[in-house]
Amino acid sequence: MSHTIRHAARLALPLLLGLPAAAMARSGVTLYGVIDTALTYQTHSNPAGDAQIGLQQGGEGFLSGSRFGLKGTEDLGGGVKAGFVLENGFLADTGRLDQQGQLFGRQAYVKIGNQWGDLALGRQYTTANTMLYYVDPLGVGAAPSNSWMVYLTGQRYDNAVSYTGNFGPVSVIAEYALGETPGNSKATSSMSLGLKYAAGPITAIGDFQQTRDSQSRAARIYMAGLKAAVGRANLFANYIYSDRDAAFDSSKGGTDTATITSMSTAATATNRAAINSVFGSSRRDDFFTLGANYAVPGNVTLTASMMHNRTRADNFSGNRTTAYGVAGYAFSKRTDAYLAVAYDWVRGGWSGLFGNNTTNWTGGSGKPLDGRDNQTTVMAGLRHQF
Repeated sequence: MSHTIRHAARLALPLLLGLPAAAMARSGVTLYGVIDTALTYQTHSNPAGDAQIGLQQGGEGFLSGSRFGLKGTEDLGGGVKAGFVLENGFLADTGRLDQQGQLFGRQAYVKIGNQWGDLALGRQYTTANTMLYYVDPLGVGAAPSNSWMVYLTGQRYDNAVSYTGNFGPVSVIAEYALGETPGNSKATSSMSLGLKYAAGPITAIGDFQQTRDSQSRAARIYMAGLKAAVGRANLFANYIYSDRDAAFDSSKGGTDTATITSMSTAATATNRAAINSVFGSSRRDDFFTLGANYAVPGNVTLTASMMHNRTRADNFSGNRTTAYGVAGYAFSKRTDAYLAVAYDWVRGGWSGLFGNNTTNWTGGSGKPLDGRDNQTTVMAGLRHQF
């Protein structure tokens, strides 16, 4: 076949399919994912103080939530690009769907943008969760013993419209989640703004977020964080201030946490009373994290962190603290193994949190939790990314 005929055939195929040649040449879809599974030993898994051995903690690995996703891009010309993300979360120990059983519960959005930024519509991460990723030692872990700060910040918005812009060292994300409540546009809506500055060894973030429940009661968070690279080490610090109106209920009356944002955790065998229990009075939380990781020559990474939360409300004063350490070994850029140890302990109003039998406890009600004040978790995991 001559060069002229081959060239004509390449031009004719997209025309026969009804698609522009430029669009076919510049479009693509990628399959990606992570599977993180760990053998787990955990103490005080019931009020009697018994230990438990199994796979996962809260259905997750210590480092990552298992997932697979599809993402695509299309060059529309003139510097404009369109794209999408569909991301599914699943529990590797059972194969069941994660995130309230939603097929694409992690992310599901379409976007369009140019050099001035991207506009995205659909289910997306909260700005707080996105900003926390940059200043957390694990990039926000997966297990309840290292990621429970997201019960204050939320992880995802439904019905969200977001703008993301990158201008040199500065990135900005502005997001609004529509409440879709007839007659009350504020109910179950959220608004937020996140900022990131990254230059050289320093990354700094800030975030403001407000979420309203079905009765338009509000929960507000303010967050600041810092990451500093020093040789082979990275140092991390962040602070979250959370302020909730009296009776704020992120679960929309106890039936659906997904419609607002994932700001609640369901009762489990090892944590029956959610750290996010509804309080009759206004509630304040101060959450601090300090941590570091160090890259040891020979594909080994060591990570250590301490997290502390103070909860204050009328007739309630409780504290929860977590300390954890992780030793990871990378077989390749996509496969690693790890050993993680976490120790959680609670005091004051949160006493008895671990392994308790109370499923519908309301903070400050005077009904005591009947579990234990501390819990140790050991996880030996294997993670593969594709």
